[in-house]
Amino acid sequence: MKKRHLKLIILLALMLSFNSVSYAETTILRYSAWLPATYFMHKNALYKYFEDIEQVTEGRVNVEISAAPLGPAPRNFQLALSGIADITWGLHGYTPGTFPLSEMVELPFNSTNAVENSAAYWKVFKKYFEPAGMHKGVHTLTVHTQPPGQIFSAKQAITEASNFEGLKIRSTNSGVAESLALLGAVPLGIPVTEMRDALHKGIVDGVSLTDEALYSFNIDRLIKHKLEVPGGIYNASMFLVVNQNKWDQISAADQQAITSISGEVLARRMGQVWQDELNHAAAQLAADGIEKNVASGPLFEFIQSRLSKQDANWVKKANALNVDGQAALEMYHAESSRGQ
Repeated sequence: MKKRHLKLIILLALMLSFNSVSYAETTILRYSAWLPATYFMHKNALYKYFEDIEQVTEGRVNVEISAAPLGPAPRNFQLALSGIADITWGLHGYTPGTFPLSEMVELPFNSTNAVENSAAYWKVFKKYFEPAGMHKGVHTLTVHTQPPGQIFSAKQAITEASNFEGLKIRSTNSGVAESLALLGAVPLGIPVTEMRDALHKGIVDGVSLTDEALYSFNIDRLIKHKLEVPGGIYNASMFLVVNQNKWDQISAADQQAITSISGEVLARRMGQVWQDELNHAAAQLAADGIEKNVASGPLFEFIQSRLSKQDANWVKKANALNVDGQAALEMYHAESSRGQ
C-alpha cells in the first residue's frame, strides 16, 4: 500500500513538474493592433510573420493580437517600452523630435523602392543608430520604410511653384512638415486614421501619402491630383519592437529562431509587401482618373532649391548625437542602390 502511495505521489509530482515547465516555456506576446486586420500590412506581412514566430519556436512563443488598440497610435513605441503592450508596430514620425536619427529616411529625393530602402535602413540602424541609443529599452525586431511618398490634392493641381502657397497639406511626419513649409504650403499633423475626415470637412486641401493609401483609407474619391517628385518628396520610418523584459523571458534558442526571420529578412519582407501594393495602386490611379503630374523643369528646380539643405541639416543633427551623419547617409544611399 505504501509503495502504491509513493508511486502515485511521484507520478503526480512529475505531472505537475511537466505542466509547470510547459507553462514557463510558453510566452504570449500581446500585439497592439491600431489598424484593422484587413489592412494589407497586417494581413499580408505582420500577421504572417507572427504565424512564422509560432512555427519557428514550435509554439513556445505566440503573438496574441488585441481586439482594439491598447493605446493611441502615436504612443505605440511607449506602449512596448512600458509593457502595456508586448509588441508594437508604428511610425517614428508620430512623435516628432523623439527619434531624430530616424529622420534620415524621411529626407526628400532619397527613396528608390521600399525593399532596398528598408534593407538599407536596417543595416544603418544596426551599425550607427542602435549603438547610439536609438530604441533604448526595447528589443528591435526590424525597422523599415514605405515606397516614396508624394503629394495628393483634392482640387488644386500643383503644376508650378506658386500652387504651393497657402495649400493646407496633411503631413506624415516632421520631415514632411519642414519640406511643405519650405515650399510655401501649410503642414498640418494629422494621423492617417483621421485624414479622410479632414479632407471631407475641408480642413486640409491635400495629403502627403503613397498611392495605395488612397484606397487603404478610402480617400480615393476625395483626391483629384497627384504631384510625383522623383525620389519622393518624403518617406516614413517604421519600427517593430518588443518589450525588453518580455524578450528576456524567451529562451536563447527561441530568440535566435525569431531573430533568423527578423532584421533585414523582415525589413525586405515588409518592404516587398508595401511595394507590391503600391505598384498595383499606381495603375488604379490612372484608371480612376486621378491626374498625375511629374515634377520637372522649373517646378522640380524650385522644389530642389528649397529642400536641398535638408540632407546637411540632418547630418548636423546626427553629429550632435555622436553619430557620423555623413557616413550613415552615404551608407544608406549605397545600400539602397543595390539591386536597382
